[in-house]
Amino acid sequence: MADLGTKAKAATARTVRTLPVARTRVWTIAASAALGWALFTLLILHVVSSFNPLVDPLSRYAFTDNGEGMLEASLLSFAVGVIAVRGALAASGFPVTRTTTVLTGATALGLAAAALFPATFTAEIDPASGLIHQYASVLAFAALPAIAFSVLDGLRHVPELAAARTMFVRLLQLCALSLTLFAVSYVADALPSTPLLNTVVSLLPVGFAQRIVFVVDFCLLAAVLVLAVRTARLHGARCR
Repeated sequence: MADLGTKAKAATARTVRTLPVARTRVWTIAASAALGWALFTLLILHVVSSFNPLVDPLSRYAFTDNGEGMLEASLLSFAVGVIAVRGALAASGFPVTRTTTVLTGATALGLAAAALFPATFTAEIDPASGLIHQYASVLAFAALPAIAFSVLDGLRHVPELAAARTMFVRLLQLCALSLTLFAVSYVADALPSTPLLNTVVSLLPVGFAQRIVFVVDFCLLAAVLVLAVRTARLHGARCR
């Protein structure tokens, strides 16, 4: 009987140790698939479209001559990936705050709205759709980095995750720089033409700056997934 009790306790301990890792793995696979599909779709769209990826903003690709619907599919997949990233973080045992959850929802909502309401690049598009697209894009661009920022507090008192905290700080610095470049290029393109603004636009096109932001955002989400995996393994090691 004593042996049976010992075996039962050992089996329970193994279950407790491996459960967070297994759950995190499922969410990580789902997030990687969704984000991977979003990135793959965007890359194919840039290949088949006749637009210039260095100059034309991503919103214009909703009206491409080839690859119709691919931008919308990519943004929706991106939104699903963001939600799955939050799921992986929660499954790992990392303390996911209400702020992180709200920011995740805001990012996913912004991406979905930007996909469903195209920008006003043609006369056939309702101006209201263009406004919704613009504000939804701003919401997504602002909320996604804030997700990573909200995670920093949970890393403050975990020495084993000090490297992850350093990685997040550096990525957030890159994110702030990329958003600043995008804001400068967007404002310079929107204001009346002057020699100085023309120089800014030629050196830093809106489309190019926007793609820098997207790349950094993908890296931030990848960092959150890495954090989720490391946290799940850390919890498993502590249960041994």
